Amino acid sequence: MTSGKKVLWGTLICGFVIGLGFSYVAAVGVEETGKPEFCMSCHEMKPMGESFKISVHGGNNPQGFAATECTDCHLPHNSIAGYLVEKGISGTRDFLAHVGLTKMVDFKQNFYNMKDYVYDSACLKCHKGIKDPATAVGLSENIKEIHEKYYWAAKGEGKDVSCVTCHNDHTMVNFAHPNLLETLSEQK
Repeated sequence: MTSGKKVLWGTLICGFVIGLGFSYVAAVGVEETGKPEFCMSCHEMKPMGESFKISVHGGNNPQGFAATECTDCHLPHNSIAGYLVEKGISGTRDFLAHVGLTKMVDFKQNFYNMKDYVYDSACLKCHKGIKDPATAVGLSENIKEIHEKYYWAAKGEGKDVSCVTCHNDHTMVNFAHPNLLETLSEQK
């Protein structure tokens, strides 16, 4: 092997190892910054984290299932690119507000605009059966019909519906963030 080829192979191998290391660090960073402990490390997020712990989606259900990360619900899951872009935008916005460079997010107002920050693709990641009610296992006929009529048919007609149009803390006790609105109202 010539000296030039050795340098080329050495450069490629070093580049591969460095790229692999960078990818690993980035993946761990993305994973760690989606956990409730990280999100709740800022005082602004503590009420959301505390209320989530006592909710159905936080594990307070007979089956014990839980969305384990904030990003399970609050980031889109229809593509890795969309997930990472929204994570970057959301994280940057929250950080800039936390350090006082931009206006603080009005979480009380956001409570009424859930569809803007809870993504259907996130819901459907866990609730896969809703995607095809006709073949869903474990859903009653009534539930299948309701989702077909009020979600899929409405979507097909171009109506602005989302999972949280019906499934939210206004209509379902202990759904995701119980007592959050009251807690936020007491803070101001």
